[in-house]
Amino acid sequence: MAKMIEKIRLIKWCVAALLMVSGFTQSAWADPRPGGKLVITYGMGAPRHFNPAVQSGTRIAMVGAQLFASPLRYDENWNPQPYLAKSWKVSEDGRTVTLNLVHGAVFHDGRPITSEDVAFSILSVKKHHPFKSMFAPVTAVETPDPHTLVIRLAHPQPAILLAMSPALLPVLPKHVYGDGRDLTTHPANLAPVGSGPFKLATYTPGKSIVLKRNDAYFIPRRPYLEEIVIRLEGDPAAQMVDMERREAHLMPLFNDLSGLDRLSESGHLVISNRGYEGVGPIVLLSFNLLSKPLSNKRVRQAIACALDPDFIIQYLHKGRSRRAPGPISPDSPFFAPDLKTWPEDLEKARRLLDEAGYPEGPDGKRFSLILDSLPVVRSQWKAVPLYLKEQLAKVGIAVRLRKSKDFKEYARRIANWDFDMTLDCIYNWGDPAIGVHRTYLSDNIRKGVLYANTQNYRNPRVDEILKQAAMETDPEKRKALYREFQKIVTEELPLIWINLAPHHTVYHKGLGNPPLTIWGVHSPLDDLYWETPPAARFIPPPPLSDQSPFLQRIGVRAIRLLREKGLYGSLETLKDSSQGFLDLQDSGLHVIGLTKTGMVFLNTSGQMKPGMDMSGILDLSGKPVFVQFLDAAKAPGGGTIRSAGAWPHPGTHQTGTLSAWCGRLTADDTVCAVRWEDQEGESK
Repeated sequence: MAKMIEKIRLIKWCVAALLMVSGFTQSAWADPRPGGKLVITYGMGAPRHFNPAVQSGTRIAMVGAQLFASPLRYDENWNPQPYLAKSWKVSEDGRTVTLNLVHGAVFHDGRPITSEDVAFSILSVKKHHPFKSMFAPVTAVETPDPHTLVIRLAHPQPAILLAMSPALLPVLPKHVYGDGRDLTTHPANLAPVGSGPFKLATYTPGKSIVLKRNDAYFIPRRPYLEEIVIRLEGDPAAQMVDMERREAHLMPLFNDLSGLDRLSESGHLVISNRGYEGVGPIVLLSFNLLSKPLSNKRVRQAIACALDPDFIIQYLHKGRSRRAPGPISPDSPFFAPDLKTWPEDLEKARRLLDEAGYPEGPDGKRFSLILDSLPVVRSQWKAVPLYLKEQLAKVGIAVRLRKSKDFKEYARRIANWDFDMTLDCIYNWGDPAIGVHRTYLSDNIRKGVLYANTQNYRNPRVDEILKQAAMETDPEKRKALYREFQKIVTEELPLIWINLAPHHTVYHKGLGNPPLTIWGVHSPLDDLYWETPPAARFIPPPPLSDQSPFLQRIGVRAIRLLREKGLYGSLETLKDSSQGFLDLQDSGLHVIGLTKTGMVFLNTSGQMKPGMDMSGILDLSGKPVFVQFLDAAKAPGGGTIRSAGAWPHPGTHQTGTLSAWCGRLTADDTVCAVRWEDQEGESK
């Protein structure tokens, strides 16, 4: 018996070891439930296309990681895991990397994946991707057989394994992308053929991306989900109401700090700041060193002494961001914890400015600067520029805040060095050689290229250190080089590093294996599954007859449609005037939906956007209209109201008396059919 027990233990140990090597988690072994749909609400903009080989950024990486497989993937502890490459080996001199590919993997069109496809992909990324350092040392890629790849390097490249992550090295089918056409404008970029866990089903620009399960995926039984719908939503308020109502189940890169406080009160949601360790998003104040005041190191140091990053983090960010005192993220293995910092000291700031040759004038001003800021995630950037302006005014620096109408205008200004200072966010992208070097190397000063060395920072010693660090294979020696680099730049301050961007992932607690590795949603979601799917909580609508009032018939039909197809599946019908739900020109008939707190989730009239709070709309007696709607809906079979107030007719924009029938969709959601009456009290 003892021998039998020992044998069972040995078998269990071997299975556990195999699972660890293969990258499987305990929950993955627990027979995840297959099937279901995941809805992601994404607020960081739409990708121009879906080919990460020629473009960087979180928006393209998130989708690209689902469409394209890569040689490796990474876990939450920065450990590489097998993916298309079942094993790999780096030579002792660091100049040869050998990959052994899995057998039986195919592209979405059924063609087999071979070493030639991986070789083509590496050379394509080397040529076209903006992160030139990733594969710059590659001199040749040999393919001795269909499942073996040998990468030859001019010198060691310690970042090369991280560069094989899904966000950075999509494996492209050579037979599709290697047809001689320009890869940056290839038509397949919008109709991708990959080998990832999902295929592109539909793309509606500005609205949604629909991905369907790849049944021929090379990892057995995966992906678990049948469908992923990515809703492109630029309004955080609309995103939040979708998450609260379970219309969406996953919200990555969310930065609305007040919204996080609100969402934390939802019992079915989990909020996490994990999943961005690889991205390493650092918010910073960047200087144009071609500008005379800012070319002086003492001026930059004075600006640092005028600011208090802890005030930004604790007060403006409500404690939801973290300090980033230097160019390398605190989550990186190469972060140096003993960096020089510049505590707020206004007297020291004034003294440094005097020493730099910029005394106060009669009006108390020394000079003026323009401050730009990134025109996205406005909830994060709105308060900080105002704080910077106020603080610098205290030491005699006048700051004018300049807005850009969109990211394109902002990018053009910064890339062409038409700025003094800018508040921006720059990503580490895993290894410093990938995402950090580009900002500080003098040979990367390239006018017209955003997120290059737009500061025009030059330091021969920094150039030397970074080039050595890019080739050093000894981890400890490499850490020492990066420590010296960080100490130099935190003294010279070509930038002032403030905090890690408060990116958060909000997800439904019923999801198993949420994306919390170092790459988060920028990794394949093949192991994500529904452990406890969202439960339907619909309240049966009242029956209808030919004698049912008109507005009740409209409202009940809308409720039935929403029950059957969901919010986004119903919108096209509800907004189609020929379907009987909408008449904006005459009676003003339309359908609205609101939560128990007065948040709008549906308004077919266009008067109010999803996520807006309608609690401020009052009738002539001063009573909130939404309270009347909710009270009417509580009646058995729904109820009707008449209300005169400040809510205008959606077509004429004249205030008047409205009639509404309201019923409950769920215990928390109310749906109302609304129309206006003429002066005699008759419905129009």
